[in-house]
Amino acid sequence: MRDIRTSHEEAGDRSIRNIPLGRAARRSMAESPAEPPYRRKRHAPKSFWLIALAVVVICAVFGLLLSTVFAGATITVYPRVETVTLPATLQARPNAPIGVLSYKQVSVTRSASLSVPAQGTQHVSRPATGVITVKNSYNSASQRLIANTRFEAPDGKIYRIRDSVTVPGATGAGATLTPGTVSTTAYADSPGPGYNKPAGTTFTIPGFKGDPRYAKFSALSEGALAGGFIGDEPAVAAADLSAAKTSLQQKLDADVRSAVASQIPEGYSSVLGALDVSFADLVQTPGADKTATLTENATASGIIIRQSDLASVVAKMEVDRYQGEAVLFGDAAAVEVSLATTSKRSADGAITLAL
Repeated sequence: MRDIRTSHEEAGDRSIRNIPLGRAARRSMAESPAEPPYRRKRHAPKSFWLIALAVVVICAVFGLLLSTVFAGATITVYPRVETVTLPATLQARPNAPIGVLSYKQVSVTRSASLSVPAQGTQHVSRPATGVITVKNSYNSASQRLIANTRFEAPDGKIYRIRDSVTVPGATGAGATLTPGTVSTTAYADSPGPGYNKPAGTTFTIPGFKGDPRYAKFSALSEGALAGGFIGDEPAVAAADLSAAKTSLQQKLDADVRSAVASQIPEGYSSVLGALDVSFADLVQTPGADKTATLTENATASGIIIRQSDLASVVAKMEVDRYQGEAVLFGDAAAVEVSLATTSKRSADGAITLAL
């Protein structure tokens, strides 16, 4: 490659730009393409992708092994054990606040009939009678109903209870509210068949009129209120009547006690001496072939307590540093709970239990 010489340059002068190149150099320049103005992208070699794939496969296999080998765990729990002396007595209330032993009532009703011989006739004037279940949907507090509390049927007829009862408070709230209930025997205020009522009759409590409790307390007849009669009926000898009554009550007593025992939920214990069995008046109806049918109703009401609740109350009294943790008796069958002989149920349903 040569530069154009100017007129003042000497013919024999040489510069860097006019140094002749060798044949090999000229050939190399002719064959080499021009350098592009940007750097070309390099592609990863195949070996890199194979290594990456192998790493992914190894991680997946390792994760699978971890999830299989370590899918579960065994936890061994060692309970804290304390030996305590049970208190002699405890107070219990229905729907009691935290820290106080709570109890529930269980009620059942059974009926039995017996046919006895009848001779002649007798004039009688008898009120209807039957078992009703009183419901408390008002609040969680128990409500005592005194003897002779009135119950009103839809047609305005009045019925009364002869013994006072305590209706437990409701549990839950809103859609989950469960009324407190107790069963008792009601008697028509006047004799006669007009007071006989079918099962499922609803009653209100007139004494609560003008009070919010009026709409929240009610009663429902478990069976028919029957036996209301004025007139002549087959006469039953006093000895036969007494024998029939004794036989019916013995049978019913066993039936209601067994029924109450069968209704005790798991984890609960019955309170000994707290089962109350009451009998309604005998209902007599004419039978065939000079006989009369005698019918007796019996209602049993018992008290039960949750074993874990009792254990918690005892632990709070006897165990140091107990803060309400779940607790049970080592042998619940060894703990006997009974109604104290001097205990009388107060207006709020409080009772004293002997341990």
